[in-house]
Amino acid sequence: MRAANPEKILTELFGEFRSEWRQDLFGTLFIEPNYFKKLEAPRPTLLVGGRGTGKTTALKSLRFDATRVRMPHQHSAPERLPYLGIYIKINKNQSHAFNGEATDPRRWSKLFSHYFNLLVCQEFCRLYAWLIKNEGWSTLRQSTIRDLSKSLALATADDLAGLSDAVRTGIIALEFHVNNINTQGSIDLSIAESPVRLFAETIQEQDPIQNRTIFCAVDEYENLLDYQQAVVNTYIKHSAPPLSYKIGVRRNGLRCRQTIDSSDMLGSPHDLLEVDISNEENFETFAMHVAEKRILHAREVGAPVHTLDDLLPDLSRREEAHRLGALSHAEEVLTEVSEACRPEVTNWIKSIPPEDLYFLQYWSESSHEPVPSLANDWFKSPDKWSERLNNHGYASLFWITKGHRGVRVRKYYCGTRTFLGISSGNIRYFLELIHESLSLAFASTEESAAKALKIDPKIQTAACKTVGKRRLDQLEGLSEHGREIKRMVLAIGKVFFELARNPEGHSPEINSFVLAGSNSAKVNIIKLLEDGVGHLAFEATPRTKATSTLETKEDEYRLHPIFSPFFEFSHRRKRRITFSAEALERLKDAPRQAISQLLQDRSQTPQEDLPEQLALFSAFFSGGQAT
Repeated sequence: MRAANPEKILTELFGEFRSEWRQDLFGTLFIEPNYFKKLEAPRPTLLVGGRGTGKTTALKSLRFDATRVRMPHQHSAPERLPYLGIYIKINKNQSHAFNGEATDPRRWSKLFSHYFNLLVCQEFCRLYAWLIKNEGWSTLRQSTIRDLSKSLALATADDLAGLSDAVRTGIIALEFHVNNINTQGSIDLSIAESPVRLFAETIQEQDPIQNRTIFCAVDEYENLLDYQQAVVNTYIKHSAPPLSYKIGVRRNGLRCRQTIDSSDMLGSPHDLLEVDISNEENFETFAMHVAEKRILHAREVGAPVHTLDDLLPDLSRREEAHRLGALSHAEEVLTEVSEACRPEVTNWIKSIPPEDLYFLQYWSESSHEPVPSLANDWFKSPDKWSERLNNHGYASLFWITKGHRGVRVRKYYCGTRTFLGISSGNIRYFLELIHESLSLAFASTEESAAKALKIDPKIQTAACKTVGKRRLDQLEGLSEHGREIKRMVLAIGKVFFELARNPEGHSPEINSFVLAGSNSAKVNIIKLLEDGVGHLAFEATPRTKATSTLETKEDEYRLHPIFSPFFEFSHRRKRRITFSAEALERLKDAPRQAISQLLQDRSQTPQEDLPEQLALFSAFFSGGQAT
């Protein structure tokens, strides 16, 4: 069967890279991540992951209706769900309204506890109504409904629909009260956690299957204020069967581990299991399953595509070197060798493919040794040079187009493995890269791109740059420090761009850094970096062995690889450099001087030779304030 519109099918399938999937595709496309069994276990769980890591999708899949939809696609369909789940996403605008000098902290805590009770019980009402319809549960007795109403400090309801309406009205009334707290009188409040426990126990009593756990998934926990985290931490610490909390939070988002009793801390593993997605997930396997399942679905409805590797063809190092212009460098090498070397060396050098021979010129610039001398050494020690080419060949690709003005592609980023590396554990980025590649391919005037469904490496590269630029533009709005984070990303990206194109005097493929400098400067920069890590501008890993006595013992940082195509440096985790924290502080007022200091006064690419995407920020790089 031939798809009527393969472009539409594929772009829609890979365009659904956010957690808000079309519900008709949720069961078909859902893939269990490796950590999912831990999430389904009865004990409370803290799921740590950045935006786009699949955290929200995993938590949403625990919700009763999502569980029902996906179960038949994964296992033989059970008559009843193995557990009962609800899902709550913390809204920052609403949670932050419970704050200010209009009332005292103790009062705010009580108001927020009541609000959280209402949110949970609203979802319990929806769950119970679904169970009546889909599992044939009995309706709740009128006396039970009235007890739940009283526990929530609401007007008495007589049935589940009435209770649901009362809860909704209660939420609206509370939000109005909080927003006008100086002009409003008192309001009746429920006691912390009590209505939630009562409703959960009520569901358990009505459950025809004994011992089913009730999951309360709370997502975007970082949007809670510190005192609000302490309130919910107390719920978690003192929770008991059948209720189990599943908390989703970005890295560094759990700012408070206290409960409302400041001496009582929420701890792991005794209070809850902490699952860090970056440590738990075999990302490449998971991401490939996610993408291949979409391709399988597309193929079933007639789209002419077979595998992801077919869709995203890769380039070998030699193929890429050829496209980038290695031949011109190889010809220059041959000219020098022919003039200065013995005939047997010249003849042997001529037998080397141009896609390897250019490497002599690269190594000459890096080592300050003349090409003929290096050619003689290659002739004498071919195994040594084979290993050298293997170790430094990828880094040399960034150098090939150096000084060539008007070149549209200075480095290719293509192929499934490259996309996986650029995504760096972020499933949303992976799908977005594929979607952007498809969109550009189908919009291309090259007719073959749409027919063959093999996306040219040039188009894949353009897609990677587009996604990186989009991500860069988003940084300012993600945090109160967003503008500072963006400036740091621009500066460090520019430094890595220069190091990638100029091999002289440093190790190849430098793309991570550690800090040196005064304690006060390091504290300021680390705070900014940690905020950037939480918003996926940077990645942090424990530092390996020191390479300098000036290095600190803090984490090793790198720009998130999603930016590497935009700044044209290696996405592969390789070697690091030491940055002065004081130099990074200077980015606020003197970016040109700061970048020069970070580069240790190495020469920089003239403005007119910058890639088009970096030229957009010339004002910043040259010392202006525009970003």
